[in-house]
Amino acid sequence: MNGVGTEMDVNRRQFDRVVSAEVLALTELVRSRNRSYAGADPYRCWRKRGLLGLLVRLEDKLNRFETFLEGGGATEEAWREVLRDIAGYAVCGLVWVGSGSDPSVKVGTDEQAS
Repeated sequence: MNGVGTEMDVNRRQFDRVVSAEVLALTELVRSRNRSYAGADPYRCWRKRGLLGLLVRLEDKLNRFETFLEGGGATEEAWREVLRDIAGYAVCGLVWVGSGSDPSVKVGTDEQAS
């Protein structure tokens, strides 16, 4: 091999770089919004409604997603915004579930629940 990657290798590297950049941007977006909405207590917004609040927020974003599809599309920036919002709420949900503060999160493993 001559040291030059195949097109598949180049595409993989490019994809990996874009994923990394998106995750870093999402991290900053989530941190910034959390500081704005929650103040000193990063869980403030979650303590009110927990995972039910997450469901409501995701439903709002999914409705917007559906509206884009039904309306024939949206700009790239509008799509990026709604997708980042969905991803950001999912990340916050993961952090909240891991905090041990939500009564709907049962202690134990999935194997025990079966």
